[in-house]
This record gives sequence, structure tokens and C-alpha cells, in this order.
Amino acid sequence: MYKRKNTLVNTNHEQFPEANELSFDIAVSLFIRDCKVRNLSPHTITYYQNELKMVQRYLESEGIKDVAQVTENDIKEYVIERMFDEERKDTAINTRLRAARAFFRFLHKKNHIPVNPMEDLSLIKEKRNVIETFTNEQIRMLLRVPDRNTFTGLRDYTLMIVMLETGVRLKELVGIRVQHVNLADGYIRITEAKGYKERNVPIQRQARQVLRHYIAVRGHSETDFLFVTLNDEPIAYRSVQKRIAKIGKLSGVKNVRVSAHTFRHTFAKLSVQNGANIFELQAILGHTSLEMVRRYVNLFSEDVARGHAKFSPVENLY
Repeated sequence: MYKRKNTLVNTNHEQFPEANELSFDIAVSLFIRDCKVRNLSPHTITYYQNELKMVQRYLESEGIKDVAQVTENDIKEYVIERMFDEERKDTAINTRLRAARAFFRFLHKKNHIPVNPMEDLSLIKEKRNVIETFTNEQIRMLLRVPDRNTFTGLRDYTLMIVMLETGVRLKELVGIRVQHVNLADGYIRITEAKGYKERNVPIQRQARQVLRHYIAVRGHSETDFLFVTLNDEPIAYRSVQKRIAKIGKLSGVKNVRVSAHTFRHTFAKLSVQNGANIFELQAILGHTSLEMVRRYVNLFSEDVARGHAKFSPVENLY
């Protein structure tokens, strides 16, 4: 029987290269491909791409180009401390860290890297900033700005009413289509929600009247998106941001940022004060957890026991 010799002859161990370096570009492409396979929304994928690009830039500027070599200390020193030096907001730092955490968790789970450098790293503790909201008088000031004798004025007035009545996110607002508006039963179907979790949000009499008038004036269109431009195209996310900011300047509203998110916070405040309970608020706002909703209730509730009362921010303006 043949017996193999145990001593290796003329063996140069240097001729066998170490495992190939895993570059950030390749690692990110693997991660993004997995996100697409899992059918994550384009918005979420863009978020990951943008945040990971910055993490890559931080680490590569320190000479770290092999993802498998990244350590916990590298994340602390070259990513977290770098963002502190740049005076980033706590929320912005955690937003980037969440993307990095998902990225490295995926790489480790799929055996692309031997160790997950973020396994024992927690998000930074965020300062609790005051939630900005509009007063009823400020809302009236904003609603007086658009010239409702023009199409753009009527449209801008209507979209502010919808934001105030429903608390929808801006991304959700621009995604509303005409067929999503059910005036007979009094609700709007939100399809562009986070995590593809569609929901119905109720609308009451005043908001329905405003929407009915706008839809009639809007008339036939080549697009079925609810809010359109003079060129009969769906109004863009950025365009709404600019329109709302301009309305804010023209209104004379001071000491509060005029934005879509402030409308959302205002909806939450007025809903709680007018009787909405925590579960109603969670369902309408589309929050997956109760954490933010509890914060709204704790901040704005004058009497949580009144939560069974009917509520409508727009209805209570009149």
C-alpha cells in the first residue's frame, strides 16, 4: 500500500497568497444586492447607499480599505468621533450607525468577515429635543397664504390640509393617487408607507370638502397622482418642501420651522389634545412601535382618559 511521506519537499509557503482583500465597494454591492432581493423600498436602499458611502470615506481616509480588518475601535475612533468632531446631530450620528450596523451584521452573517466590529457597539444616547408644533393661530396664518383663486394656491392649501388632518409623512403625501381618496367613506389609502405597510387614514367633513373641491378643479389628468403641477406632472418631494418653506416665510410665522414634519408633529399634538388615544395615533401615523407615540402623549396629553372622544385637527380649527 502506498504511504504518503509526511515531510514536504521544496515547499515555499510564500507562494500561497492570503485571502483576497474585501474592498468596501464590493462589500457594499453585496449588501445592496441583498437589500434588493429582500424587496426593501428604493428609499431605504438609497439611505443605506448614502450612509455607507460616508462610513467608507471615513475609514478609507485612515488607510482602512479591507472591510474584514475593521475593528470596534476603528468604528469608535474614525467614524463616531469623526462625526462628533463635525458637530453632527445625535440623530444624524445614530442614523449612520444604524446603516453601518445592518451592513456589518450582514457581512458577518454571510461569512464575508470573521468578526462583526459593531456587535457590542450601542447607539449614542440622544438628547431629547423639544418637538416643534404650530399653534392654531400659526396654522391659520399658514392657510391664509395660498391664493385659492389659482390652481397652485388651491393645491398648496389642500396639501397642507391633508398633512394637518392625517399626519402623513411627505413621502407618503406625494405618493397619494386620486383612487386612494375615498370621500364617501372618509379615508385616504396610504401606499408609500415605511416598510410597505399600507394603512387607511381617516378624514373628516371639512377635509373632505376641501379635497372634493380640489379634485374637481384638478379635473382630468394624464397622471393619477393626486397632487400635480401646472405641467400636469406629479409634484416632486423637493418641490413640496420648497413650497412649504416659502409659505412659511410669507406667513410671518416665527420661532418654529415650517416643514412637513412640523405639520406631522402638530397633527399628533392636536389629536392627543382633542382626545386621540395611543393606539389610534399609532395606527394613523403608521409607527411600528409605540415609543414615539408615547412621547407625543406624554408631551401633549392634558387628559389621556379623554382618548375615547372623537378627534379631527382640521374639524377643531373651525
